[in-house]
Amino acid sequence: MVVPAIKESYFLHADCLIPGPTQEEVIISSNLSKKYLVNIRQNVLSAQSRPSLCTGITGQRIYSSAQQDGVYALGTSSGVGICQWEGVPNATGKIETDTSFYSVAWVERNVLACGDNGNIIEIDGRTQQKCKDYTGHSGSVNVVKVRDDYHFVSAGYDGICRIWDRRTGGVSKQFTPSSWASAGRPKLGNHITALDVWDDWVVVGGGPNLSLWYMKEDSGVSLLDMGGSVPSIAKFAQDTIIAAGDDSFIYHWGLSGKLKYKVTSKLSRVTDLHLDTVSRNQPFLIAAGSPAELNVFMDLGYLSHTVPYLG
Repeated sequence: MVVPAIKESYFLHADCLIPGPTQEEVIISSNLSKKYLVNIRQNVLSAQSRPSLCTGITGQRIYSSAQQDGVYALGTSSGVGICQWEGVPNATGKIETDTSFYSVAWVERNVLACGDNGNIIEIDGRTQQKCKDYTGHSGSVNVVKVRDDYHFVSAGYDGICRIWDRRTGGVSKQFTPSSWASAGRPKLGNHITALDVWDDWVVVGGGPNLSLWYMKEDSGVSLLDMGGSVPSIAKFAQDTIIAAGDDSFIYHWGLSGKLKYKVTSKLSRVTDLHLDTVSRNQPFLIAAGSPAELNVFMDLGYLSHTVPYLG
């Protein structure tokens, strides 16, 4: 199968930052046919018209992405796209459904995807055919994250965080963050919007306050205070947790739950974060959200510059 590609290092569509194989440029787009090329470090914006990333999903909203060995999985408003980026796109694999897929993740050579039909599907990355269904959630599944080759974690509208075993297709453990009195916020609901996993640790939040859980225990370990904000994104950077939501701050905690520091962006709401883990001398963090601009933080905490774009 011949599939498409990316020379630039990120493009943004809807509220989604998609990392690529290089570290210097960003592509920003409000749809898949009009894009803006940005050099992160030089703050250069040049309007360009570029081919669609994936043939067959032009105009569809992209909610999430995951990359493995130059192959991209994209969760869109009408299915899952699988593509490469080496130059000009010319073909794509696409799982056509009536489902919006909000989150995708690679596990070995396969793709996990979840969305508004309440199921998680596993797609063979080589044949691009669905090979397994994981059922158990009620309502939409907003996030799926891989722990290791055999286990992944999911959460969504029903407020239950489930840890799945791919070998059996069943749930090996589950917990409900809102059941922890310190985390629950009944007026906001039980739904989960932010989730990540690292080793035996899970960070999760949404309606409930952001909290840290240890898989080998049956209760939350630490409450991660965001001052009442609803988290939209949470990520592990090894033993550091980075999260943001519907305020202008980006928070950094240790596994002890102690706040290391918080940095102020120029965004009123942060919808996505990308952490550069390649650059050793001066790593950077990119934040996207509202208003329509990127905030670039050097050394993960110093706001270097902003890059506006047409949202």
